[in-house]
Amino acid sequence: MAINYDIWLILLSLIAGSFATFITFNFVTRIYHSAHSEKLFLLPIYATTVGAGIFGLHNLNWLALHAGEAMHFSVSLTFASLLAGLFVGFAICFTASKKHIAMNTLFSSSLTIGLASYAMFYLSTIALYSSALLNFNIPWLAISLLVSTCVGVVCILSLSWMKEYAGKNPLLIKTLLSISMAASTVVLYLTFNASLVIRADSLNIAEHVILNRKLLAAIITLSIICLFLIVFAAAMFYEKMGKSLFKFGFLNKQNNAMEHALSTKDPLTQLPNRLVFQNLLDAAAKRCARTGNTIAIAYIDLDHFKPINDNYGHHVGDAVLTAVAQRLQAAVRGCDSLARIGGDEFSALIEEIKSDEDIIPVVERIVNAIKLPFIIDQHHIEISCSVGVAIYPRDGDIEKLMICADTAMYKAKENGKNQFKFYDAAIESAADQISELQNDLRNAVKNGEFSLVYQPKLDCRTQMPIGAEALIRWNHPTKGTILPKDFISAAEHFGLINQINDWVIKQACSTIYTAKKFDIDLHLSVNLSHQQFRNSLLVEETVKCLNKYDVPAQNLTFEIKEISALKNDAQFKRLLAQLKDANIKVALDDFGLHPFTLAHLEDLDIEEIKLDRIFTSKIISNANSKGMIDAVVRLAHAFGFSVVAEGVETEAQRDALISLGCDQMQGYLFSEPIIEANFFLVFKQLQNQAKLNKQRAASLTVAYSA
Repeated sequence: MAINYDIWLILLSLIAGSFATFITFNFVTRIYHSAHSEKLFLLPIYATTVGAGIFGLHNLNWLALHAGEAMHFSVSLTFASLLAGLFVGFAICFTASKKHIAMNTLFSSSLTIGLASYAMFYLSTIALYSSALLNFNIPWLAISLLVSTCVGVVCILSLSWMKEYAGKNPLLIKTLLSISMAASTVVLYLTFNASLVIRADSLNIAEHVILNRKLLAAIITLSIICLFLIVFAAAMFYEKMGKSLFKFGFLNKQNNAMEHALSTKDPLTQLPNRLVFQNLLDAAAKRCARTGNTIAIAYIDLDHFKPINDNYGHHVGDAVLTAVAQRLQAAVRGCDSLARIGGDEFSALIEEIKSDEDIIPVVERIVNAIKLPFIIDQHHIEISCSVGVAIYPRDGDIEKLMICADTAMYKAKENGKNQFKFYDAAIESAADQISELQNDLRNAVKNGEFSLVYQPKLDCRTQMPIGAEALIRWNHPTKGTILPKDFISAAEHFGLINQINDWVIKQACSTIYTAKKFDIDLHLSVNLSHQQFRNSLLVEETVKCLNKYDVPAQNLTFEIKEISALKNDAQFKRLLAQLKDANIKVALDDFGLHPFTLAHLEDLDIEEIKLDRIFTSKIISNANSKGMIDAVVRLAHAFGFSVVAEGVETEAQRDALISLGCDQMQGYLFSEPIIEANFFLVFKQLQNQAKLNKQRAASLTVAYSA
C-alpha cells in the first residue's frame, strides 16, 4: 500500500504512544501487586484502557502514513477492529502481570498479540477500502506477522521486568522503554502497510468522505491521553480509598465516612493505626527540617500480656488493651501522638523537645501508668511495659528510627522489663546486626540461597521408609549453612516468610515429582510458619503448585507447631477446613511441650501428631517420659491420629517406640537430613534393608516352625 506520510502526525503518534506505554507500566505493576479479588476488578478496566489506546494509536498511525487520501467508512468493521485492539490489550495486561511467565506462555501470548494486531489493522483497512480492492503481499505478510510477534515478546518482557524493578533510575528506564515501544508501533505499522496491495482506482470510489486528518489526529491523541489520565487518576484514588470510590449518592456519605474512619483507626482502641502513625511521623520530620527541633519515638510493648488471653480469654485481653490505650493517652502530652502498631504494641510520637530530659517525664509516666493493676470482670490483672526511645535526627533517618526504637525496647526487656531504654551506641551494634540480617535475607530470597534437605520417616512396624520431612537450609555466601531456627523468625519479622514458604512448597512438589523417576511414591511434610495462618492465598497457591507438578495433594503434609495452633485457635481451624477441602494433610508438630485440652484435641481435623525429640531422648532413662509417650499414643489412636516420633538415635529408643505402638519415626539412627542428590539413594537403601529384614524374619519363622 502506498505511503504518503506526514512527519508531524508521526511525531504526534510517538508522543501519544510513549505516554500510553508509560502509564501501562504502572497499570501492570498495580495488577501484579494486587490481591486476587482486586485483580478480578482491575484487570478488565486496565486491559480495556490499554486496548482502546492501541486501537487509537493504530488509527493515528494510519492518518500519519496515508495523508491526503480519500476514504469511506464502515461502522461495523471499525467496531470489529476495536474488539481486536481490546483483545490485544487484555493479552498484554494478563500475561505481563503474571508472577512467573513460562516460555510456552510467552510464545503463545506473543503470537496471539501479533495475530490480533494484524487483524485490527486489516479490519480497520477494509473499513476504509473495500476488501475486493485489496490483495496480500505474501512475503511482507509473513514478515509483518513475525515482527508483530517479536514486538509482543519485547512488550511483555519489558512490562514484566519493570513491575518488579528495584534498581536505579526507574523513571528514566520507563521513559526510554516507552519511547522505544512507541517507535516500534510505527515500524510495525509500516510492515503491516507493506503486506497489502491496493488497486490504483480504489480511491475513486463513488461514495467517500474527505476528513481533516490533522484535526482528527489531534482528537485521537487527546482522547488517548485523556483516557489514560482518567483511568490512572481513578487507580490512584482506588488505591487510597478502595471500592468506596465507586459508591455514589447522598446515602453513601455516611458509609464512606465510616469506611475512612475504619481505615485510619484501630477498631479496638480507636487509636490511629500504623499507617496513620507513619504519616504523622513523616510530617513531624518535615517540621523538624524547617524549625531545627527534634522529635522522639517511644516504642511500647506490654510485658506478660499473652498469658492474659490464655488464662482469661480474648475478651478480657481486648478489655485490657482498651484500658491500656486510655492510660497511655493520659500519660502523653497534648502535643504528642499515640498509635497502636499491632497486637500488644503501641508507639508514641513525642514532639517539642530540646533534650533527653524533656522525654524522660513522658516515658516515666507511660511505664508507671501501665504497672498499676487492672480490674477487668473482677479479675485483678497486673502487667508492665518495656519502652524503647529513639530520637530524630540524632539516631537516624525516619526509616531507621522505628527500627532503633524497636531495638531499644528489646534491650529494655532483656534488662528486666518494666522500664525504658534510650537507643545508644551499644544498642546500635545490635541494630546494625538486625539491619544486616534483613539485607542478607532479602539477598537470599533474590539470589536463591536456600535449599532443602530431607530426613526419611519409617514405618515402625515394617521399618519401611514411607516419606520424609523437608527441612530448609540457608546457604549463606560467607557464614555457611544457617539453620531455620536462626532465621525464620527474622524472615517473619521482615515480611519475607511468604516468599520463602512459596519456594519451599514449590521445591517440595518438584522433589515429589522427581521421586517418580526412581519408582518412589514420596510423601513429604514441610514446616509451616505461624505467620502463614494469615496468608489468605496459602491454600490456593499450594493447589496451583501441586497441579503444576502433577502431584497428588495427599502426598504433601503441612507440619504446624502445637504452640502456633494454641495461640491462633480460630485461624488454625479455618486453615484446617481449607486444607481439608484441598485434601492436604496436617500434622501437629512439637506435641507435648504445651498444655492441650482433650476437648480441643478432639475438635481438630488433623492426620498426625509429632512427638518432640525431648521425650524420645528420655524414653529409656525416664519412666515418666515413657509413660507419657504411651498415653499420647493411646490417646492419638483413640482420636484416629497417627503418631510420629522425632529424634530417634539408638536402637533401644526404636524398640521402645515400637513396643508402645508408635506409628512412624525419624532420626539419625536411620539417616541425618540429606540433600536431594543423595536422598533417593538412601531411601532405596532403606527400602531394600526393610525387605531384607522381612525376608529374614520369614525364613526364621519357617525354620522355627520346621
